[in-house]
Parts: sequence; structure tokens; C-alpha cells
Amino acid sequence: MLFEEAVRLGKRLIWLHTYGERLVPEGFRAAQLPHGRARCPTPVGTTPDAYPKTYSYDPVREELRIGAGVFAPVSETVRDYRVSGLDVLGSWLDYRMREGAGRRSSALDRIRPTVWPAAFTEELLRLLWIIENTVALQPELSHLLEQVIAGETLHGKDLPKPSADERAPPKP
Repeated sequence: MLFEEAVRLGKRLIWLHTYGERLVPEGFRAAQLPHGRARCPTPVGTTPDAYPKTYSYDPVREELRIGAGVFAPVSETVRDYRVSGLDVLGSWLDYRMREGAGRRSSALDRIRPTVWPAAFTEELLRLLWIIENTVALQPELSHLLEQVIAGETLHGKDLPKPSADERAPPKP
């Protein structure tokens, strides 16, 4: 049934996009996500001088370079993945470069790591794997959308009208 397929794919996306914390599939445990292809064959330096100021992407070699570090293979589709126009990977990286990104509204915003911590490498690999798995779902999601669009349409006039009690805000 179409609705059940939408629920199945929706649960899978929520599981991926909550880093495995919500709607955990049977056979998995919380925060256990499937690994993707990306690895870190050349680590980002861990000294203050090695803290990266920039990053770059080589689509031919499928390499994401962060300072002296290399993450590969990273497909161009994964690198360019966007949600509502937001460059997911670029945004994540911008905030973790030496100077950081975003507004500086208080002195707390200037508190930043002085070295690239191992946790950043682990987080980045997890993010890459989440995007890889999301991209892999796109054909199924596109097919589902085509089926939904081609399906029967319900018009608002055919739906029951809610009562005044049903429209009232919830009581505390």
C-alpha cells in the first residue's frame, strides 16, 4: 500500500537525519548508523598550526580536503547535497574551520577549539554516511512521489468539518 511505503521511507529518513536516535529499525540500536564508503585515509592534523582554515573538494578524485586531511571517496552528489538550498556539508565545515562561521553575539561565540579534535573527524564521517544513505534513497523517494502525484486526490469539500471543540487549542 502506498501509505505504508511512505511511512517506511519516512521512518528511514527520520532515523538517518536524527543520527540514529529516533525510529530505530529492528536489528539496530540507537545511534548505530550504516557506514558508507567515505573514509579518512589522511587525518586532519591535531596541532594548533594544522587546524584547518579552509577545505576543498576534487570531484575527479572524489576527495574532500580539510587542511592536510583527506576524506574519500566522497561523490559529487554527496558533496553537493542540499536541503531547502542549504549546503549541508559546506555549512557543517564552515562552522568548524579555524575562524568558524555565523554570528558573534557574545564573548562565548569566540570560545573555539584550538586544534581539530578527533570528534570532528568522527562527526564528519557520520555526516557523510548519513548523506550517502539519504542519496541512496532518492530513487525510491522519487518513485514514491510519482505514485502519490498520480494517485487519487481528495478535495477539501469531501473531508469532514472539524467541530468547534476539535478546533480549540489543547488544554494544559
